[in-house]
Amino acid sequence: MEKIILFGTSKIAEVIFYSIKNDKFSNFEISGFCVDNKYFKEDKFLGLPVVKFEEIEKHFPPQKFNMLISIGYHKMNKIREEKCIQAKEKGYKLISYISSNADVSLNSKIGENCMILANSDIEPGVEIGNNVCVWHNSVVAHHSKVLDNCWITSGTVIGGNSTIGKNCFFGINSTIGHNIKIGNNNFFGAGSVVTKNTDDNSVFVLSDTPKYRLNTDQFMKLFKFD
Repeated sequence: MEKIILFGTSKIAEVIFYSIKNDKFSNFEISGFCVDNKYFKEDKFLGLPVVKFEEIEKHFPPQKFNMLISIGYHKMNKIREEKCIQAKEKGYKLISYISSNADVSLNSKIGENCMILANSDIEPGVEIGNNVCVWHNSVVAHHSKVLDNCWITSGTVIGGNSTIGKNCFFGINSTIGHNIKIGNNNFFGAGSVVTKNTDDNSVFVLSDTPKYRLNTDQFMKLFKFD
């Protein structure tokens, strides 16, 4: 078993912790957690020790432990990107966790510090850069490229032969068409659909579904659901 430390004690870290622990084919053994000094509150999380990142070498030396930066998409993934750099400067190897329940093609390429969760579909010819998260039930279709520091949330579909720029965020059920080039630092809100190339720093957000004129009881009676 490869011994690893998870950076972070947030809800994201908890999801990753249980994803690894519940994966009977995982070869990772989680030994503890670390956080920046200013976020250090308790010395235990999920039953394992928590240490300050500034002092981590004293507790979990890089010669014996590897690391996964398991934090979210704050500041368009730039915080996670910074922590990856800092961890490597301390001498830590950054691992990638690929769920055994994800469908990942044998000829796909996946970089370091990636999190590919259960029921994701990474099709043939796909290239995923460093520090990319692909959440549950997402699809990256054939021969697409996802560059560094992206976050792909549940239900996202990226069409074949597309290229995704660095530091992008994809909200729940967002869709990118076939053969599309997405600029760097793009934000796609839940349910967004994009079928044309985008520039850097673009934002795509849909309006909420309008509230219906009837209340619940009236609606159920009208359509005979009661």
